[in-house]
Amino acid sequence: MNVRLGIAVTGLLFALAGCAASRPAADRSVAVLDTRAGRERPSTWLGLPLRSGQIVLSEAPGAYSFLFALAPERFFPFTHAAILVMEDGEPWVYDMSGRYKPGFGGSPADGIVGGCRRQRLLEYAAPNLYLEIFDPPEGVDPDRVAAWVQRAYADDVAFDPYWRYDEHEALFCTEMVQLALEAGGFPPIRLEPVRRNRSLQALLRWFGVDSEKGLPAGRYYDPQRYVGAMGRMRSRTEAWTYFAAKREIHRRFADDQVLGNIFRLQGRADVALRPEIERFLERARALFADRRLAPSEREIERAVRALADRMFGPVSEPPRRAPGASPDSATHSSAATPARLRSAGRSVRVPARDGRSSHR
Repeated sequence: MNVRLGIAVTGLLFALAGCAASRPAADRSVAVLDTRAGRERPSTWLGLPLRSGQIVLSEAPGAYSFLFALAPERFFPFTHAAILVMEDGEPWVYDMSGRYKPGFGGSPADGIVGGCRRQRLLEYAAPNLYLEIFDPPEGVDPDRVAAWVQRAYADDVAFDPYWRYDEHEALFCTEMVQLALEAGGFPPIRLEPVRRNRSLQALLRWFGVDSEKGLPAGRYYDPQRYVGAMGRMRSRTEAWTYFAAKREIHRRFADDQVLGNIFRLQGRADVALRPEIERFLERARALFADRRLAPSEREIERAVRALADRMFGPVSEPPRRAPGASPDSATHSSAATPARLRSAGRSVRVPARDGRSSHR
């Protein structure tokens, strides 16, 4: 791997760990998009029913959020998780965050440092694209959850850039959230398998990440415990249409795909999404812009998939692989070989100007 590419994909490792601080956005305006405040959940701050021990799930903008979405075998929304604590009537967010300090020698991950961070909710939300807040699971003591993260912050617990869950001296974001919830009485959680995609695994090996399982932030998503949403999106509908578009890219990123089908180098040392992926996301977010009534989840999925078929070509389910089998053993269904994001070179199937599909 050349130096230029190595520097660029360092940012992608942050996303894979799920704990990178979001980059500052050009438009930092944040709005409360939805709230479930009511008689049973009275408002405590800007119309939101906030209380200590709640879980904050956020989505970072740009390319870095995509690698984390591609890593698990199953798709999960959101790229980061944190714990909310009310202190003197104001909401503060505690999370694990890393930053890269270039060095010479060792794994690139050796240069990632950080620890437990404490920010006001608006400060935390500003660089993110979108976030939702959830009550802790039933039976969990929120005061113990809050006390645990406050102690982690006071102890300056280190950030874990290697995504290890078998030791807890250093932590990544969802590891901190899980341990805090367990301190409040929550049981251990099942980890999610990481894809065996060769392109993805080559990147992980280069960074010294050898975990076969991870803990995506979306594992803590539970609509029954949802209390409100904030962000720079225009609505929850736009946010969940965006997530549906990411889910569709995840579905098309089969074992024979390469990361170059999604990402491109930008400038000397940065990574961006390929232009056709950017256009797909932009068009997906606008699908229901004129709708007054929120569409159903199924309606969003159908509309996003139809858009992807028009832009990239139709696709059946990606190749399936038996548990424990190598990527070479993946087999297609009886349907014809699907037209999808292509693994040959760095091409992606996109519509030509005359409406027919072509490759770039």
